[in-house]
Amino acid sequence: MQTTAPTPVFTPVFITALSRAKERDITVGEYVLYDSIDPDALDMLFRNRRDSNTVTVQFTTHEAIVGISGDSERTIEVQDLEDDSTHE
Repeated sequence: MQTTAPTPVFTPVFITALSRAKERDITVGEYVLYDSIDPDALDMLFRNRRDSNTVTVQFTTHEAIVGISGDSERTIEVQDLEDDSTHE
């Protein structure tokens, strides 16, 4: 699943993309996003980017691989590992 986020602070877009890929609300339960990554730091990394350099971040959270890349516009890709038979 791929989502594009044109806004400077896109943690809510990232959470929505991950929830859609997992087909459940990831904000419900004991496991929180801060266990995997600091959303504030993630927002800071991409905030107000005006150069042509592309930033790419990849991490695992909630049994999914999340890739975020972009410059002034971000692309969020989520691979659900629970649906991936090649992942152990």
